[in-house]
Amino acid sequence: MSHSWRLGIDIGGTFTDLTVLDEQSGTLTGVKTPTVPSDPALGIANGLALLKEKGIEPQDVHYFAHGTTIGLNTLLQRRGEAISLLVTEGFRDLLTLQRLRLPIPYDFSSRLPEPLIPRERVFTVKERLRQDGSVHTPLDQDSLDEAIRSVIASGAGGVVVCFLHSYKNPVHEQQAVERIRELAPHLGVTASAELWPQMREYERAAMTAVNSYIQPNVQRYFETLQERLQEEGVSAQPFITQSNGGIMDIGTAAKAPVRTLFSGPAAGVIGAVQAAKSADISHVITFDMGGTSADISIIEDGQPTFTQMNHLAGMPVMLPSVSMYSVGAGGGSFGWIDNGGLLKVGPESVGSSPGPACYGRGDKAALTDAYLLCGYLNPERFAAGHVQLYPERSAVAIAPIADYLGTDVRGAADRMIQVAVANMYAELSAVMEQHGFDPREFSLLAFGGGGPVTANFLAEEIQSESVLVPPSPGTLCALGALTADFAYDAVLSLQKKFADLTMGTLVHEFTQLTEQAQQWLADQHVQGLEGSTLYYSVDARYAGQAFEIELPLDGVMLEDPTGEQMIAAFHDLHRRQYGHSDAAAELELINLRVRLTGHTLKPHVASVPLAQGEISPIGTRSIQYGGREYEASVYARSDMYAGHRVDGPAIVEQDDTTVLILAGWQGITDAAGNLILKRKEVSA
Repeated sequence: MSHSWRLGIDIGGTFTDLTVLDEQSGTLTGVKTPTVPSDPALGIANGLALLKEKGIEPQDVHYFAHGTTIGLNTLLQRRGEAISLLVTEGFRDLLTLQRLRLPIPYDFSSRLPEPLIPRERVFTVKERLRQDGSVHTPLDQDSLDEAIRSVIASGAGGVVVCFLHSYKNPVHEQQAVERIRELAPHLGVTASAELWPQMREYERAAMTAVNSYIQPNVQRYFETLQERLQEEGVSAQPFITQSNGGIMDIGTAAKAPVRTLFSGPAAGVIGAVQAAKSADISHVITFDMGGTSADISIIEDGQPTFTQMNHLAGMPVMLPSVSMYSVGAGGGSFGWIDNGGLLKVGPESVGSSPGPACYGRGDKAALTDAYLLCGYLNPERFAAGHVQLYPERSAVAIAPIADYLGTDVRGAADRMIQVAVANMYAELSAVMEQHGFDPREFSLLAFGGGGPVTANFLAEEIQSESVLVPPSPGTLCALGALTADFAYDAVLSLQKKFADLTMGTLVHEFTQLTEQAQQWLADQHVQGLEGSTLYYSVDARYAGQAFEIELPLDGVMLEDPTGEQMIAAFHDLHRRQYGHSDAAAELELINLRVRLTGHTLKPHVASVPLAQGEISPIGTRSIQYGGREYEASVYARSDMYAGHRVDGPAIVEQDDTTVLILAGWQGITDAAGNLILKRKEVSA
């Protein structure tokens, strides 16, 4: 019988995850293989070889979606292209001055991050636009040509063009780009207004610089990926996940790689949305713990939350993205003693090479080593048995920490875990308080290789009502990639008082943005979409305020010719976010936004069979946490059917991760195969 497969891939810092869905049966298959940092596409080829062993042939893959961290790692490691910047005369220090704010306000020795483009590769051009986009000083051709010659002489491989107020009128940037392509066709060139036409010169320049800085590495990877897929027999056109949780074709991603910076984590959140929906849970804190970090995001009423700006490596990224927060260490984060004599875990990570000491290559005691020594992990079954673990190497690595703490290696490992969980609790509490959420009303959704083994600790600390562990938590990011929709965000910088506008003007501008978004979707050349939806919003503020808030708009507001419903909605939103509003203040509209979502096919995922009787453990294992020893029953996830209940302390083993259930908690398998952990008195 022939099969039609949909393949999702996520490349993390430690593992490359692959998830395959059989469209006929709805069966999911996931595999993990170590990431190859020097050649990430080789990790994909290795994963495809593992799938072949399971009878999944590459030539039968007709849909391929991929989350990537190539751009992110290029930026974090500062290994990008040498690029230059053209700015308006008088603004040469745009990237150096930044926002003149100390990174740590109370630390006068803290310093602003080094700009991606040093001052000696920033060149000025005589031109000037006014705030409304009208021309104050025409573009001077001689000045532009001299700047281009300077760029060539600098040896830069690319150039960014960011002129003052170009978001209102891109004419000078367009003229500069055309001239650069005439005089220096070998240079890659990016215009800021073409990438993202929004106010705030520094943020726009910095983000465009990031795009050009990472672009060559990303493009080389995409070329290698397509060649490797052809060699392996995968003929499907690759789609790439975006920071906004959507996907786009690989050509679009190559032109705007900055949109892929949070590609992998965003795909995980989209996978979490699907998992939460299958469990009929609407309020979720996603907990994604991989080899390098632990990240959270908030899903409220079944929908992910978004932000219009992120900061990464000190750089502002002014693109809509799924809201994510780093809250702690990953499985590769290692333990150390600071100058004050305190035990710390992370933030540095050993990565996939050499990896934790238990991998047999490194000598640093990572969190994975602590899990192994405390009995949570089975050294014979880690990553489906494809990665052998060596407990004796973990013991040697942790011994110096144990000696310093005056305990044995297992006690030191236990304390490492306690430190890591305490850090996560502190960070997560701060995020929840900032947004006014009560964690007791949310379930913790655990995924990533380390999420399910850690989540019960964290849920205990924040008093979460439950923990949701999906069927394939170790490869949920890959699952999110293959179930993600196409998504495009269009923006128009308006900067006008509401009193100076008419609703007819607003509707006209929204129509223009909608047409732009629809043209983008048409250019993706994707077949078989299940319709599309449009989401309208406006960034608004009271006149005189420095920052704006995003106000969602519905059809009723846009059809109201007086605009009174929009104004009332803004006052209400401002009151809910800040505790006050001012009905007498003038309203100012900064940006109009349209988000288009093209819905991809969501194949049916098979339900698990109904349990027939109680489940039997496959063994027992001594574990330690919180300074106490426990005898934990060990279960195989593959033996768990709908209705099965497992009392803690217990360990549930599966190919892509391990689930730890604490004493006083119970795990229940639902019809979708999710394992839901609840306190026994609650589950009873």
